[in-house]
Amino acid sequence: MQRILLKTENLSKTFSNGGSQQHVLKNIDLELYQGDFTVIMGASGAGKSTLLYALSGMDTPSLGKITFGDKVITDLSQDGLAVFRRDRCGFVFQQIYLIDGMSVMDNVLSAGLLVNKNKKEVVARAKELFAAVDISEDTQKKFPAQISGGEAQRVGIVRALINNPDILFADEPTGALNSKTGLDVLDTLTKFNEQGQSVVMVTHDISSARRGNRILYLKDGVILGECDLGKYVRGDTARHEKLSAFLSSMGW
Repeated sequence: MQRILLKTENLSKTFSNGGSQQHVLKNIDLELYQGDFTVIMGASGAGKSTLLYALSGMDTPSLGKITFGDKVITDLSQDGLAVFRRDRCGFVFQQIYLIDGMSVMDNVLSAGLLVNKNKKEVVARAKELFAAVDISEDTQKKFPAQISGGEAQRVGIVRALINNPDILFADEPTGALNSKTGLDVLDTLTKFNEQGQSVVMVTHDISSARRGNRILYLKDGVILGECDLGKYVRGDTARHEKLSAFLSSMGW
């Protein structure tokens, strides 16, 4: 039986807009499991990124409870949430946010040394991850402006994984990349998931969504349905057909 990593109860998020209330998330009950590659889909404005930010402690829900392992993160202060995100979560965004004045390696080390003060151990972990994503030692010495978008996003994944997070959260990680470099990034996420890394990814792209084993479809702030695709197998046409049929049934 899979271990529950994260659980929400009656999760809701409301924004005030010109005196009116916009209910972006509505009483969501959800369990996320260790080792899953969970994909959140839905039309623009469905609340996908809002849900991701709430699950990861980057945003505070208006109502409801989020339990991450044995910790109720909705009870934490802002400082407590910062420590929680640093120690338990990894983040990959559409915009990569590498620090221009630091080398690729130093971008990663700056994140790792916040948690582990043993620089030798952090460097060893960084080199292991760089090798896994095919970032050479020469590239590690370069600055962000000197590398390609695909390389930068793979560096972002290394930075997200440097502290061995319980869950890697990815918000449209291929959205700013061309098809070839986007495929490389998806292959990287898939490889780490196959090694046991739990992943939660927001995407509007069907090709990206096929990498997940569990697809959640969000509409008007509620989870309208979900689809179990099983573990990813390259070239599985039945997988594509099953996902397409599911999305069609959701009104995609």
